[in-house]
Amino acid sequence: MLVTSFILFAGLAATPAALLEKTLPVRITGAWTIEVGPGAIVVDGVAREVPKAVPFSIAPGVRVAVRDEPFPALPVYNENAGGWVRGAQPSGIKTEECTAAGAIYPETIKVKPGPGGAAPFVPDKDYRVEAYWGTVGRIEGGGIKPDQPIYIDYDYAANRLDSICLDARGTLSLLEGKPGLGSQYPAGPQAGSVAVLNLFVTGKTERLTDDNLFPIEFRETPKPVPGASAAEKLLPKTLAKLRAGAPVTYVAWGDSVTAGGGVGADKTKWYQQIFADRLQKRFPASAVTLRTAAWPGGNSSGYMNAPKGGVYDYQRDVLDPKPDLVSIEFVNDAGLDEAGVKAHYAKILSDLRGVGAEVILITPHLVRPDWLKSDTMKFDEDPRAYVRGLRLFAAESQVALADASRGWCMLWRQGIPYMTLEANSINHPDLRGHTIFADALMGLFPEK
Repeated sequence: MLVTSFILFAGLAATPAALLEKTLPVRITGAWTIEVGPGAIVVDGVAREVPKAVPFSIAPGVRVAVRDEPFPALPVYNENAGGWVRGAQPSGIKTEECTAAGAIYPETIKVKPGPGGAAPFVPDKDYRVEAYWGTVGRIEGGGIKPDQPIYIDYDYAANRLDSICLDARGTLSLLEGKPGLGSQYPAGPQAGSVAVLNLFVTGKTERLTDDNLFPIEFRETPKPVPGASAAEKLLPKTLAKLRAGAPVTYVAWGDSVTAGGGVGADKTKWYQQIFADRLQKRFPASAVTLRTAAWPGGNSSGYMNAPKGGVYDYQRDVLDPKPDLVSIEFVNDAGLDEAGVKAHYAKILSDLRGVGAEVILITPHLVRPDWLKSDTMKFDEDPRAYVRGLRLFAAESQVALADASRGWCMLWRQGIPYMTLEANSINHPDLRGHTIFADALMGLFPEK
């Protein structure tokens, strides 16, 4: 079965034999056909064999037609805003906080004064479309009045995550996933079966390639390695307080992810709350107090330089509480290279150590492949210089590192395209993604 806690972090490891099982061979035989097998895999110590290759026909990507979607009014097109907020957001392509980039077929958009066959307004005269993000806004002076109800027709491409599963008798079956955008889950497995392959089919996939195939390799949760943890060496004061039952103040400092991006207002789903709750459970005699300092859309430099007394105040929010522990999550710092990380984070480290805080750096989650300058979701090493810089800085400066990026880079080996964890189809992780952060943080601490 697929597991949800599968990340290898500092303090966690497992033997290759425990984690890597032989996958069934998969071969693309046509535009939308594959063969799986022959071969065998081991499930819970028992071999399941597929004696001969089994053919499958995979359904093409889904194109959804929406007609007569009503809007009470159309906002003015704002060309200076981000593409996802330049105008109204058609509901079919809405994800968490924004729209799914590239999902709409812009040539299909029609803005009309009424449903059905009403004569449409004229594009670029009455309204404008942000073709990539699919948002629609009226043009001032055009034919659409500010308070006029309108109707929009459009087509969009939905994604699907199918699963091929193997039952105890050695029979393979295909389970088709539910079409959607943003956060998605695999279709299988069903009771008594194990998923051996997931297929990620975007709505605009023209034919299957290896990038659509996600054979499942990792099937077992890594076990803690006996011996000293990172906290023993790098977070000794915090660990001593936890063990002694003394109160611990923890500040989670970051950007939109630390502000709950991807999981909404329910703070029990925020990674730092999950981590704090787990820490409290592991060390029940110590009262763990969590404070969150998070700026959606901001980076660490912006937070540090924000005016004192404002919504975001570095001194007030991060330093003045004199925290025992501070974790730092800024995917928005990812423009820094190795040298930039060293120079910038040295100042942060000096500030935090100056108030007696111990520090955990968090490597960020993966974001849209084009933002990573990648044409695939399958890679074992994070391509960002920022991540390399954090790892190097942590090692040189003796700072604890919760290497969440490694967990994200392992998702494809679990059969999971990492973009299916992005609730907004861009860079906001869903609960599974927040849990990866919490797992990385907890991996630094011993069992007692």
